[in-house]
Amino acid sequence: MKLQSKLMLLLAGAALITTSACNKSDGLVSNQSSRVNSATTPDAAKKSIVTITAVYDFSTFPNVSGTFTATGALQLSGTTTMDIGPNKNGMIAHCVVVLTPDDGSGTITIHQECEFAIAPPYPENKGQWQIVSGTGAYTKLKGNGSLTMPPLTEAMTGTIY
Repeated sequence: MKLQSKLMLLLAGAALITTSACNKSDGLVSNQSSRVNSATTPDAAKKSIVTITAVYDFSTFPNVSGTFTATGALQLSGTTTMDIGPNKNGMIAHCVVVLTPDDGSGTITIHQECEFAIAPPYPENKGQWQIVSGTGAYTKLKGNGSLTMPPLTEAMTGTIY
């Protein structure tokens, strides 16, 4: 019985130490993931809505090219490439999209995970996107969202920060 009491006291003490040592307000736990780099945008603490629409020529599948227009938080247009990596059954693909604005300000690289519908309506073709890197003015740009893929057009909506 004495041994059980000692073990219970030891476990309670360990739980108290663990709980107080990992308190977020004491600085032991980083909340860096919730911070946004202030150099990214003038008002970096806020996420801003963006829509990126791209039209591709699929005659060179799986490496296609086309044009894009970004509206909302980004006001850009230019050329784009997309390298499509479908899985064995062709129902899911990982795509790498590179946007090159006409103004020469840099590039934005986006990864997409795409799911394809087996029959119309094609707006059922959907997925997710995430900005993974950038050059020039877009070096610290971050963003993500959802996408639809009607035939020949990619429509990405989401936020940048």
